[in-house]
Amino acid sequence: MSSDRVMTLRDEPYGRFTGARIEVPVGPLLRLQGYRDMARIRPRVREIATKVAALAGTLVAPETTYRRVRIGTCTPAALALETGGETGTTFHSAEFAKVLGGCREVVVFVLTLGAGLDAETERFTANDEIVEALFMEMAGWIAVERVTKNFAGHLSTRIRDQGLTLTRRLGPGYVDWPLEEQAALFGLLDGAPLPVRLLDGSAMIPKKSRSGLYGLRPLD
Repeated sequence: MSSDRVMTLRDEPYGRFTGARIEVPVGPLLRLQGYRDMARIRPRVREIATKVAALAGTLVAPETTYRRVRIGTCTPAALALETGGETGTTFHSAEFAKVLGGCREVVVFVLTLGAGLDAETERFTANDEIVEALFMEMAGWIAVERVTKNFAGHLSTRIRDQGLTLTRRLGPGYVDWPLEEQAALFGLLDGAPLPVRLLDGSAMIPKKSRSGLYGLRPLD
C-alpha cells in the first residue's frame, strides 16, 4: 500500500510507500561473501546461506516516508530547498550541480527494512553463530538495494504523466555530501511519522535504513 498525494499536492506533502515484500536470492548472497565458484561451495555453507536468505525475506518490512520539495538554488557548492515558500534547508556537495541540472524539485526520503533483521543478526552473534550473522548482515544490504529500487520505480511511475523522470540517487555520507547533514534531511520530514530514528552520530536505527534524495528532471 502507498500514499501518492505527495506527487500532486503541496498542502499534504508527505507520502508513504511500503511496497511488496521481497526475496533475498542465495546466489548474490554467496557471491558477496566471496564465493565465486558455486560448484565448490561446501554444503554446510550453502545450507546456512539458504536458511538465512529465506529467513531474511520473512523479516523485511519495508517502509519509506518521502516528500516533494522545490529547489531554491543549486550551485557548484550547495543545494538550497524551499519549504513554506521560503528558501531554508541547505545541503553541501559538488554532486548536486552535476546531477540536478534542469531540476526544479527533489524528492527527499527515509527508507527502512524495519528492526527484524537487526534483531536476528544480534541473536546470531549472541549465540556465536558468526557465519549466520555475517550472512544476515549481507542479506540486509541486498534487501536495502532491492527496496530502494522498488521505491524508485514507484516514484518513476507516479511522475511520468507529469513529464518528469528521476535522476540518480544522492545521499548523506556518499561522495562529498557530509553525513552530518542527515539531520537536516530528517528535518524536512518533521511532522511525518518516521519509521527511522537518527542517533547523535548521524547513524540510523534500524541499521538497515537509507536516506537521500532524487531530482525530478523534465523529460526531453
